[in-house]
Amino acid sequence: MKYDCNVVKDLLPLYQDNICSSTSKDIVEEHLRECADCKKVAEQMSDGAVEKTLAVEKTRVLEKHRKNVNRKTTTIGITTAGILMIPVIVCLICNIAIGHALDWFFIVLTAMLLVASFTVVPFIVEKDKIMWTILSATGALLLLLLTCCIYTHGDWFFVAASGCIFGISCIVSPFVIPKLCRRESLKKHKAVLTVLWDVVWLYILLVVCGIYVHGGGLYWRISMAVTTFMMLLVGIYVAVICYGRKNGWIKSGVLVIITGLWAGLSSDIMTLFLNLPGEQSLKYLDLSSGFGTENMAAFNANIYFTVIVASVVVGGILIGKGIKKDKEEQNAKQ
Repeated sequence: MKYDCNVVKDLLPLYQDNICSSTSKDIVEEHLRECADCKKVAEQMSDGAVEKTLAVEKTRVLEKHRKNVNRKTTTIGITTAGILMIPVIVCLICNIAIGHALDWFFIVLTAMLLVASFTVVPFIVEKDKIMWTILSATGALLLLLLTCCIYTHGDWFFVAASGCIFGISCIVSPFVIPKLCRRESLKKHKAVLTVLWDVVWLYILLVVCGIYVHGGGLYWRISMAVTTFMMLLVGIYVAVICYGRKNGWIKSGVLVIITGLWAGLSSDIMTLFLNLPGEQSLKYLDLSSGFGTENMAAFNANIYFTVIVASVVVGGILIGKGIKKDKEEQNAKQ
């Protein structure tokens, strides 16, 4: 044979991809007519056998690496859990030694569970580490609150628990709820589900607080009316952002107008709905008096009116820019 097999095998990948020079191509083809071994290697490369072998080997190596990492992280998690058990055991021995019942021991135990949620769970769980860390930490926090409430003979657990869940939900629900949405139909509405979850817990918090303070009719009327009014604005925001037109300029313009109208008319709507006396109303509008503070009723009305006009103007400009952009894109497609 005129050419060495190793040289030809080095040229085969370039030959298969048709990116070698004509001289190299002639060399490879001439050699393949004479060498059965190199011809077999070329055939294997052409039918993807080598790529398949490499893919299988890659998968095997990655799986082995994943198992090794999981084994190490699990070991770290178990070791950390063992370390956290030391103060729990010490508290248990001290509690028994001084002749106390197992009362504040459970506070220490649930506190250690809360710490373990952030230090042990991320090492033990393989998938969705953030979601399971948040869920386990929330559960441990509720157990800690319940233990403290029982220990102090209090009746504040539901107020504290609902407040904690609502506060945590506002921060972490955008990360947790999408993970819990297994169906594709639900994933399309993850923003709506997130807002609904937060709104439900907000109302639960209001109800629990009202029961705890023995709120009268005025509490329920004002709290529910104001909360519902503001939640309607949140609902409109979600509807416009998630289900409105794709043009961001138009969405922004609509939201600016809605926000301005909501802010400018909120006092009048609440006063009318709740039948409460008040001077913060547009009926005292008097632009001739300017923005002096001598007449606070006129001052407030002028501010509200200015907010409404400014939002309509700015929103109209944004919507106009969005419409212009849509027309330009349509003309470009044509």
